[in-house]
Amino acid sequence: VMLRPPSPDPLYGMHDEDQLIDYSDVDTRLPMLVYMSREKRPGYDHNKKAGAMNALVRCSAVMSNAPFILNFDCDHYINNNQAVREAMCFMMDRGGERICFIQFPQRFEGIDPSDRYANHNTVFFDGNMRALDGLQGPMYVGTGCMFRRFALYGFDPPRTAEYTGWLFKKKKVTNFKDPDSDTQQLKAEDFDAELTAQLVPRRFGNSSAMLASIPIAEFQARPIADHPAVLHGRPPGTLTVPRPPLDPPTVAEAVSVISCWYEDKTEWGDRVGWIYGSVTEDVVTGYRMHNRGWRSVYWISKRDAFLGTAPINMTDRLHQV
Repeated sequence: VMLRPPSPDPLYGMHDEDQLIDYSDVDTRLPMLVYMSREKRPGYDHNKKAGAMNALVRCSAVMSNAPFILNFDCDHYINNNQAVREAMCFMMDRGGERICFIQFPQRFEGIDPSDRYANHNTVFFDGNMRALDGLQGPMYVGTGCMFRRFALYGFDPPRTAEYTGWLFKKKKVTNFKDPDSDTQQLKAEDFDAELTAQLVPRRFGNSSAMLASIPIAEFQARPIADHPAVLHGRPPGTLTVPRPPLDPPTVAEAVSVISCWYEDKTEWGDRVGWIYGSVTEDVVTGYRMHNRGWRSVYWISKRDAFLGTAPINMTDRLHQV
């Protein structure tokens, strides 16, 4: 189910005396909305939430290919309209190219005064997660998180030096073969020496549109190269080109990447995307990114970024846990 993409020109509302709110200076365009329902068949393991998120990553790569992905549960809603922008600032700021995701705390409304079901979870969200933020970063808790799309594809973060101890530091041979590639799009094999052109379809599947979107997503998420300290940045103004409208072949390609057989003999769920084989696939996915060298950030905004509906009985609370 798709909502038609908005026009490139602003569309302002009209002032009507019968309306309580004046929309004459408000841009009333709505962004393109796509409701996706992946294919499920007997004999194919759908891998629950992890499989759904991986299908969503592939489908969105073909249709929109946004460099960042926001994930929160169906019982949550956005309470701070600046939360998405603030999370993007962390990853696109100078030195933020090694950040894989921004984790927000879970906040609920409708909690009873005594908090009998421990929905606030103060020790974890206001204690443990803050402490982890001072190390490599907090864990991914499954909701209220913005990801860097490129990090979900199983690549390592960009780095030029590797530390091996307190006294010694060895230079790591960078995979960027051309010095001028600091401001150019790179191929997938430029980030992984073991990933050759023949192994790319084996890792990500046989969708040419999905494979072509990987270097574009990496390039879009780079910080602006406005300072000598910015490594592998992008020139200002490179993202101002409008995206062409979706055509029927593109939509058909998006449908094919969410089929139940697409992940056969690929590394989806093993090295790419959300990791399969665990009840807590969200925690394992976050740990896998940290193991590759990515960092994460725990961001507690002044106004709660997302709010959810608190469980009102013990059964719902145990099901949530």
